[in-house]
Amino acid sequence: MLALTLVVVAGCTKVPAGVDKDIVDEWAMMGEAKVPEPKAGDCWTSTSTSVFRMTAASTTVAMCSGPHIGEVVQVGHFTGALAEADSPPKLDQMADIYTACDAEVTKFLGASWQLGRARMLLFPPTSTQWRGGARFYRCDVASLKGAHGDLESRVATLKDSMKPGSDRLDGCAVLDNGVDWTGDVTPVVCTAPHDVESMGLITAKSGTYPATSEAAKTVFDTLCVDKIREYTSGGINALATAKARYLYPRHAGSAEEWSAGNHNATCWVLLPKKITRSLKGNGSKAV
Repeated sequence: MLALTLVVVAGCTKVPAGVDKDIVDEWAMMGEAKVPEPKAGDCWTSTSTSVFRMTAASTTVAMCSGPHIGEVVQVGHFTGALAEADSPPKLDQMADIYTACDAEVTKFLGASWQLGRARMLLFPPTSTQWRGGARFYRCDVASLKGAHGDLESRVATLKDSMKPGSDRLDGCAVLDNGVDWTGDVTPVVCTAPHDVESMGLITAKSGTYPATSEAAKTVFDTLCVDKIREYTSGGINALATAKARYLYPRHAGSAEEWSAGNHNATCWVLLPKKITRSLKGNGSKAV
């Protein structure tokens, strides 16, 4: 009875002219499902607080006009064996891409990201995105608070932020805990009281990742001393007499990043007292 009633009702329903009552043949075929791709110019925030613990999955797209931590500088696509693999490539498998990414980020910032409070990040898709067919990679740059890799939210773009004169460049700073490097540093102008100053970048010649403090000393120690001598115009003896110390943090955060090509570190001098002038060209007088 129910079937008969439905047929009768359907048979009595009037439809507009030109309508054939076939609801199937009027639907367009749906496009193939794809993982949404990021694009250059996207901004993002993160659930991570340290740049060294970040993953692509910890980032969330944010409005560039509002608070954000990082920006997408370039998006590329894997090809060949990397694209055909069952899982996203590791950083040490992307040395050529890392080099190209570094060049793009340097162009975006106006100078090397390693000269200041920024860090380049190279992200492949997440494992879930990879299984969904994604084969893109992101060249990103993140904003840092100080010298320890803590992330900093900001509203302004990082573009051109490493050009001469920028307040994002490493220079003079104050130790947050007033004792040693275990705390972070707060950047200040060099005419303000400060007890830390960056000497600049040093590049290791060793091909082995310095996984321990002793290994880092072997790789970077002489390079840092030479950089101090150059930066201060020979003030290394005066600094030693004043019991100043030096160290070289901010090198590659992992063996994978080292293998990808980041062999740099930043050489810093820690002063035994606060001074109000730069050590640049003044090492024998400033302390």
